[in-house]
Order: sequence, then C-alpha cells, then structure tokens
Amino acid sequence: MKLPLRGGCQCGAVRYEISENPLTLYCCHCTTCQQQSSSAFGLSMLVPRDGFKYLKGAVAAFEIPTESKSKKLGYFCGDCGTRIANDTAGRPALSLKAGTLDDRAKLKPVGHIWVKSAQDWMIFHEDALIYEGPPDDGYFALMQRYADQEYAS
Repeated sequence: MKLPLRGGCQCGAVRYEISENPLTLYCCHCTTCQQQSSSAFGLSMLVPRDGFKYLKGAVAAFEIPTESKSKKLGYFCGDCGTRIANDTAGRPALSLKAGTLDDRAKLKPVGHIWVKSAQDWMIFHEDALIYEGPPDDGYFALMQRYADQEYAS
C-alpha cells in the first residue's frame, strides 16, 4: 500500500494518517469485535504507534474489559461513534479498524483470529492463517504473511 494512508470517521470530524507501513491485516472473530462492528468479524490492521497521528478532531475513549491484566482502550469519534482503533498498553502498535481507511478496495486480510467464536456460516480460505484464539506467536506469522503479500504486489 502506498503511504501515507488516510482515513477517518463517518461524519468527518476525526481524520488520521498512517506514515509507516502497517504490520499486518487480519479478521478478528471475537465476540467483542462482532458486537462492535455489528458484523461477523472486525477487520484489524496493526499500525506502528509512531507511524500514526490524528490530523483532525479528537477521539473519545473507553476501557475495554479483557481477560488479561493489560489495559485496553477503544477510541471512537465522540460525534458519530465510529470506532477508530483499539490500543493495548505496552504494545508498540495499535489495532486500527481498517474499515475506517479512505481506500479499502485493496485490503486483503492474511488470517483470522478467535475463530472459535466465528459464525457457523464462515468459510475460511484454505491458505489463510487460522487461530482458535489470540495468536500464540505474538502475531509473527500474520506479520510475515502480510509483508510477503505486500512485497509481492
């Protein structure tokens, strides 16, 4: 994908820019993402924190309950409610809601996480990386597959 990438909320009050290459793009089938997206999964793009900035507007935040001791925040537009990103304390990247990008036409997720919560009708491509829960390798395989995909195009 050609940088910078830009995106924002539905009403236009919040705009952001990505200036460093995303680390990976995957579908999350956890029940939280299903509820947040009002769909079968959430499309998540890991973006280096240093390569992400807000250009316009301010986001509101709320703490997302987790099973771990990490603090996870959900950022959204305070005007229209569009979820922009999730951020877990101590991680070098945030999880951008990729559907908020201006150009979504070329998004190609490389895997699926939390498939134990996936809808019964979901069909997974035989080549996709599949994880029953969170990736047990620190997202390494997802990041490698995404890098390979990006360099091949």
